Amino acid sequence: MDQFTRDDLKRLVESSGEPAVSIYMPTHRAGRDVRENATRFKNLLKLAYERVGDRFSDNQTLRARLKEAAKLENDDAWWQHQSDGLAMFFSGDHDDRYRVPLKFEEFVAAARRFQVLPLVRLLQGDGRYYILAVSQNRVRLLEGTHYAVEELDPQQLPSNLRSALNIDEYTSSLQQHSTGGPDAAGTMTFHGHGAADMDVQKKDEIQQFFQRIDAALGSYFGSERTPLVFAGVDYLFPIFRDACDYDGLVERSVAGNPDDLTAEQLHQEAWEVVQPLFAQHQNAALERYKMETGGDKALADLPDILRAARQGAIDTLFVAENQRQWCVVDEQSGEVRTAGENADGAEELLNYGAVGTLASGGTVYCLPSERMPDRKHAAALLRFPLPSP
Repeated sequence: MDQFTRDDLKRLVESSGEPAVSIYMPTHRAGRDVRENATRFKNLLKLAYERVGDRFSDNQTLRARLKEAAKLENDDAWWQHQSDGLAMFFSGDHDDRYRVPLKFEEFVAAARRFQVLPLVRLLQGDGRYYILAVSQNRVRLLEGTHYAVEELDPQQLPSNLRSALNIDEYTSSLQQHSTGGPDAAGTMTFHGHGAADMDVQKKDEIQQFFQRIDAALGSYFGSERTPLVFAGVDYLFPIFRDACDYDGLVERSVAGNPDDLTAEQLHQEAWEVVQPLFAQHQNAALERYKMETGGDKALADLPDILRAARQGAIDTLFVAENQRQWCVVDEQSGEVRTAGENADGAEELLNYGAVGTLASGGTVYCLPSERMPDRKHAAALLRFPLPSP
């Protein structure tokens, strides 16, 4: 529903507007269960008020933002248009809401930094990818994760070839490619097996079509490099690849007429394309960690990892999913003291390490506990060895 990009993550990571309230919740897309969305939000917002009151009762700007957000409780139309998960962030300079195809555990925190780890999964190797399904009659952009898919509606994206080229006469010039006579033009489809099957005019129109699509994608994606899978008949993919400037385009496509496929079918076929790429990056990082184990560029001790994160030394950080450990970190000495979540200056340590890693341009992977090196809560590959404390 809402585009969450690396730029959005960067803004959250770099925010210095303490206190920072983070709210995560699972949401229902449709059906009778949609009614639960507003109720769950109301309860979590109440908990956020309590946690702000415990530590930051004098912050009137934040309390005003939470009060404004409470108006969503009665916005039935908004709750009817959800994805699988909702992430919300409030501070003196943030009021951000993301409906994303990732089901979260319920979680509320009021701390010194935004809790970004649950969203990291959207941008890491097993997180998010796009599907561009193209025929002359229909253009669809979908966002998928391993577990879910949803159709997006970028305003800039042309809906079909006619709207892209802004002409009404193109069907008559393509009659020889239709599946029937003049009355069948509305159901025409691309077919053939190469450029030899198309006249020059047809190929020029397709190239212009794809250039318009590429321009729309460039505007929508910005600096994002999330994998993009093309779905369309075989001979179109090389033409699109030549027209496409997006660095995230995957070299393998989903072949066939995508008009015949539902969103769920496209999701299944596209996942088979991107999953090996995702696994390749993660597995390579884990193998590098294994090779460095015992040396001075592999860390599994949490205090050392936090020190490395503060110094910008972490190249790749692995953290276990759904694990939290609240402590107070002395920024001067690096000392870590166990503390309650509501203690003054409390930090969630895995999030603390992730924020430091991301802020210095490193990579963070959230992994199931069984995939973590040595079953630790955190492990790190360093750019350079840490100096002695």
